[in-house]
Amino acid sequence: MQQTIKIIDTINKIVGIVLSLTLAVMSVLIVAQVLTRYVVNISLTWSEEAARYLLVYAVFLGAALAMRKQQHIAIEFLVQSANEKMRAVLKLLILIISIGFFVMLFAKGLEILQFVGNQKSPALRIPMSIPYAAIPIGAGLLILNAIAVMLEMFIKDKERER
Repeated sequence: MQQTIKIIDTINKIVGIVLSLTLAVMSVLIVAQVLTRYVVNISLTWSEEAARYLLVYAVFLGAALAMRKQQHIAIEFLVQSANEKMRAVLKLLILIISIGFFVMLFAKGLEILQFVGNQKSPALRIPMSIPYAAIPIGAGLLILNAIAVMLEMFIKDKERER
């Protein structure tokens, strides 16, 4: 179990680097768009579209990292009012339901990729499968990170029993 968690954490380090680069490129594109539009009076026709697609990737990659660190917004009222054993059961149930949703998101994302494979984006003229690939990639990373959280819960539970 520890080895699996280490592998997922290594993947997350790479995802963190990609996320940082994505946000940096997106920021540069937006600044360049503003500068060229208002200083040079020339509009970059492709920068807004590229920034939008980068934002979609940033959301999915960031959501996966937030899942691993358990930093998603949650209503903790029920969990806080339960005893320690019930908290663990509720958290596990929430993770199982989340994984079910992520599996459906992954499957539907792959399904969407089949429909958009022949389409080109309006400004960049790239295959629309590239921006839409963020859905199954993000869902897959969310599944991995939810599994890592579950494994950590089991490891901590076993350590408490000792």
